[in-house]
Amino acid sequence: MAAVLQLGRGHPFVVHLFGDYDGVSDASVDSLVREASWWSAAGMQIAAVLRYRPADAGSVAGYPAWVRTQARRLAALSSTVSIQIANEPNNKASGAGDGSYPGVLDAIAAAVPAARSEVVAAGRPDILIGFNWAAGLHPAITEPMWSQLRRSGGRAFSHAVGFVAVSVYPGVWTPRASTSGRPASRIARTIRRTLGALRNRHMTAAGVGKASIVIGEAGYPTTAARTEVTQKKVLRAIVTVVDQTKASYGVTDLYWFGLRDGNTASGRLEDGYGLLRDDYSAKPAFRTLQRLVARPGHA
Repeated sequence: MAAVLQLGRGHPFVVHLFGDYDGVSDASVDSLVREASWWSAAGMQIAAVLRYRPADAGSVAGYPAWVRTQARRLAALSSTVSIQIANEPNNKASGAGDGSYPGVLDAIAAAVPAARSEVVAAGRPDILIGFNWAAGLHPAITEPMWSQLRRSGGRAFSHAVGFVAVSVYPGVWTPRASTSGRPASRIARTIRRTLGALRNRHMTAAGVGKASIVIGEAGYPTTAARTEVTQKKVLRAIVTVVDQTKASYGVTDLYWFGLRDGNTASGRLEDGYGLLRDDYSAKPAFRTLQRLVARPGHA
């Protein structure tokens, strides 16, 4: 909490929180709501993600009704600003994305309008409902997921989508060399290419061309081979290019992944994404983000 307050320095700050649907237990989403209440009490806003991870085939059909229930709970918190339905449906790595779970695209197509109707009924039409996409190695290729969402969801889905979030990690999912030499120019090309394809091709294919774009995840892990200085440079380059292009592509928000390392000494990419080391000491990128947030017109 102290670290986030230092980053914000009085600016509105939105915290990204995740809860899982497995069709068996609500423990994960109950934890999300408790965390949301804790952050809200400190003046933070909440972007909730309701991941789709059914335990078995018998649980698949229950997701839209479950989403309705959780949307009502989240709408009761005045700090909730958005609800994302599922997580990275084109990512088949089960630890990170929901793409390996059966029926994920049909679930998104049904649950987005369900969530939207619930927040409107709760008197919270300001809460945006959306879904996300992992840009991956070839962001300009229009994957089948986009047209399938349109076919499955129809007009109800298209009208309910308020945002499409993208997970983009320059130099992480792409070769490490892409952040060497002239990292700012390479990162700028990756971000521009990704946002251009999302706005002009993918969202059109899904029938959601009027929705806003959110950089739902952007980050760079530190290891012995990926230095903290490089992380700082990557962060600055990403924020700079998003600032330069946000009006052209309709980008409203950028979320950095993440705040604190899981295990700084492990040497694994998954453990080193934090702006803080696992002992809460700040990496150089923490101060960089703090300065960027403090600039006039930024939050």
